[in-house]
Amino acid sequence: MFAWALGSTQAQSIKQKSKERAALMKQKEKERAELAKQRAKERKEFAKQKQIAREALIDAKYEALDIAYMEREEARRIAEKERLAALKQKEEERENAIKEKQRAAKEKERQAKLAIKQKEEAKKLAAKERTRALKEKEAARREEEAKRKLEAKEKEAKEKLATNK
Repeated sequence: MFAWALGSTQAQSIKQKSKERAALMKQKEKERAELAKQRAKERKEFAKQKQIAREALIDAKYEALDIAYMEREEARRIAEKERLAALKQKEEERENAIKEKQRAAKEKERQAKLAIKQKEEAKKLAAKERTRALKEKEAARREEEAKRKLEAKEKEAKEKLATNK
């Protein structure tokens, strides 16, 4: 009976060890499953964070593209304004140059008219002077002729007087 008891104890011990091993295996399996579950959860969380990071990177890229586009558009608008301002200034300068040329032409025309007027006045004055000189000459000639006639008459009168005596 001792043997049986010993065998029974041994069997119990083996059974116990088998149960403990099974429990230990079950525990290890449970831990592995828990660890696998935890790792899956971590992978899922990591994948989620990675996806969030990717989306943030994409958002940042698009935002940078939007900013670059807006800056380019603003630069284009500024360049267009500057171009229009330059065109406007050039047009104003051209108009001012035309006005200045017109003013210079009018001044030249006025000077030419004034010169012509002065020339005509000088001609009139010269003509008046010639006319006056001719009149004076004619008056002097008439006076001289009248003097000669008077002298001739006096001479004739003296001769008549002398012949009548």
